[in-house]
Amino acid sequence: MKINILLIFLSCTLLSHAENSSLQVPQSPLIDSAHSVKEDEEFKVVDQMINATSKQLETQKQMKELMLQLKLQREEFIQGNQTRSHTAKMVRTARQICELISSNHLEHLFAKDYMDELTFFSSIAGKSAVTRP
Repeated sequence: MKINILLIFLSCTLLSHAENSSLQVPQSPLIDSAHSVKEDEEFKVVDQMINATSKQLETQKQMKELMLQLKLQREEFIQGNQTRSHTAKMVRTARQICELISSNHLEHLFAKDYMDELTFFSSIAGKSAVTRP
């Protein structure tokens, strides 16, 4: 009830001021064309953020898949599959994981033991092995 009375009072006050020529209503900033240009730029920024986040997500999914592959390859190796081709597969997988982690500056997120293991497997490849920073 009090809110209705307040609204009626405000409406009457605004109407009485509207009749008075000294009351000037400011122009809406929504009419300004520069505003829409700025807004377009803001949409571009958000689109760039979405694209970057999508790329990061895809990289992280790829890294997870490689990590799962390495885990399975390690288990097979422990169970006796110590062939040259299987070992080479493990080395390549470890190298890919290590490179993804390094290129995305994610080393600080992984345990030192895990990074050491990746570095070890990568080093088996020889001269072109990825070194731990």
